[in-house]
Amino acid sequence: MNKSIFLVFAFVLSSVTYSLPIDWHGTLGFDTNIIDGYRRVDTNTFSGSTDGTQEIELPNGQGVNGNWQSYIFRLQPNIVINDSATVKAELSSGYGRGGFIGDNSGQSKKGGFSNQLYPYNFNSGDDAVVVNQLYAELYSDTSTYVIGRHPQHFGLGAVVNSGEDIWDRFFYLRDGITVKVKLGNFKIEPYWTRVSQGSSLTKGTRVKDYGASLIYDSIERDMAFGILYSKKQTTQSSAGYETTANTGASGADTSASLGATDVKMTDIYFKKSFGNLDFGVEVPILSGEVGNVFQANTPYKAQAIVFESNYKASNSWSFGIDAGKVNGDDGSAASYDAMYLNPNYQVANLLFRYNLRAIADGNANVYDSYINNATYLKIRSKYSTEKWRWDMAFIWAKADQVAKAGKLAYNHLRNESFTANFDQQDDLGMELDTGFEYKWNSEISVGGNVGYLFTGEYFGYTNTATQNTVDNSYIIQLRTAINF
Repeated sequence: MNKSIFLVFAFVLSSVTYSLPIDWHGTLGFDTNIIDGYRRVDTNTFSGSTDGTQEIELPNGQGVNGNWQSYIFRLQPNIVINDSATVKAELSSGYGRGGFIGDNSGQSKKGGFSNQLYPYNFNSGDDAVVVNQLYAELYSDTSTYVIGRHPQHFGLGAVVNSGEDIWDRFFYLRDGITVKVKLGNFKIEPYWTRVSQGSSLTKGTRVKDYGASLIYDSIERDMAFGILYSKKQTTQSSAGYETTANTGASGADTSASLGATDVKMTDIYFKKSFGNLDFGVEVPILSGEVGNVFQANTPYKAQAIVFESNYKASNSWSFGIDAGKVNGDDGSAASYDAMYLNPNYQVANLLFRYNLRAIADGNANVYDSYINNATYLKIRSKYSTEKWRWDMAFIWAKADQVAKAGKLAYNHLRNESFTANFDQQDDLGMELDTGFEYKWNSEISVGGNVGYLFTGEYFGYTNTATQNTVDNSYIIQLRTAINF
């Protein structure tokens, strides 16, 4: 949403401030990140985008380390109209609820005076204020109606994730209406949404998404389970969803309209507690047709299963085991089988968490990364005091689908199908993580994370006789956040 609309929105908020109570809250965070050896191979040159290769491009032909600073910003006003209505919103700046330090700020150049103006930095003013959420909650005796652009969460958040953690950069969006009905221990939530595609308002050129969830949640039994069913449809003329593929040796990514799609999601969730031990399971299943992936009306059948457990040993110590299996695609044109979890749902400090190709490509975003094509196991522990929190974890992962010589395969890094000439190893590697957080006070925290990846042979695959030697990689991150 552009700045002029934001100014109108801000004016409306200021005009009602005198008559209606407004609760202003939100988050502001800054971090600095260093990834050593982000390409995960022991070479300082780029051998080219051969079909199937896992090698990541170099920025301007050189460099093996990633280094950036970013911020995350969410301003969330809550306007209480009366006992029956509340208006809520979320404002942010840039893509992914924030941006990068130094964006849209640079040297001003006017004629031959660029050298004289070198010491000065001028903001170019390109950053847009974004209205991520804007919706009303209407309360009745039997139900709550949520109307507008609002977030949604289901189960463990593997797919439908509301992004409520301070460092969550994304959220699952519904642009329409959700009805929340509570009957005893049951919660029923039917919904209907629509997302405009492009500038056309012609009937049939939009995406519609509808469905319902049913959840049973019993405090007495320390148990919850539920199911979410949704159906998303686009038409052939919808232009907002695109499929991206790599053209092979040229290394160029090409995009085209995804075309007509009809996808159903069935998401099953279960959670149970036994005293100090609790665990949860979520199984999202996708089926239908996804348009122009391999050909028109490609059958889609993907699924994942994720497991989380936690044991509270004392007031200070807790331990947990997480595991999951997320389907990949085998390259066969008969169907598309790859599953991608929500980008907020991550299990490691380095593995799966970043779009590493974006380090060399300024047109991509480093946070657009998803757990996919993987089976993983995570063993973790946490030590907490009033002011401090320390986390430690071990993660092991292997690929669900790999290339087999003489058969079709799918490159999940570049979204391309190819014929494999050589076998690919399935070892993604092992990672050791640690992190800390210090509560300066109830609103301000500072912390950091470190992750060291013992890179698996999967990342050395080039689909040629000469495979790359993999190289271990690590990340160091420092960050501070204000929650108000």
